[in-house]
Amino acid sequence: MLTILAAAALTVQISTPALATNIDTGKMKGEPTQLSWSEDGSQLFIQTNERDDQQMIIKPRYYVLTPANGKISSVDAPPAWAADYWTWKSNQFAPGSTTFGIDIKKDEQKLSSTSAPMGGDLARGGTDTGGGGTSAGDVASARAQTQSQNVFSLSLKGETVGEFVGTQFLPGYTFGWSPQSLGMIAYVNHGGHLAVMDRDGKKQQVESTKNVLLPAWSPDGSKIAFLQKSGKNKYDLFVAAVTP
Repeated sequence: MLTILAAAALTVQISTPALATNIDTGKMKGEPTQLSWSEDGSQLFIQTNERDDQQMIIKPRYYVLTPANGKISSVDAPPAWAADYWTWKSNQFAPGSTTFGIDIKKDEQKLSSTSAPMGGDLARGGTDTGGGGTSAGDVASARAQTQSQNVFSLSLKGETVGEFVGTQFLPGYTFGWSPQSLGMIAYVNHGGHLAVMDRDGKKQQVESTKNVLLPAWSPDGSKIAFLQKSGKNKYDLFVAAVTP
């Protein structure tokens, strides 16, 4: 079955995504942070990471998966082809272009907190220290009120293609460029669906998808792989065929 992506607008057809395998990150440890194709399209590289208290990725682990049979193998280091692929897949600009690119905006979002009541610790049932000054509790409360978190917003031709709130910005996590010959991008739209856009801004989502991450266009443009979060520590790997 083919899902025609707005035939009047886009010039590609995408087949209904087929389940390639299920991934249990409880066993693999961490969460998926990279998905890369081999040059011949026969293998996929998956990197997983844990996160620290600041939501920064740590402790990388590496795996190679064969979509044809769903077999996953642990490897000691990323294959050379994975790094080469990730460079163009996650770039700010489409391959071969200096104009078709993602706008990246960084803001600071203040965290909501309850203002400290007047009167310091006594107003909170504390003990009068007799000093009449600012207590350690007042200082901590004031610090909490001024805390903020970074927000990275990614947009392309007015469409949101990624947002990272209070977590590390990972280029390529929510989008993946097609090869230069197609001049398109696969991305996760605001509703969590897989979507595709061309350089004219014409776009369409794949309705059957949800909770998508790491869309990855194969080097020859014939397939899009992506993960769908299906439960705690559970991800499904799907591959959709693309016909220009």
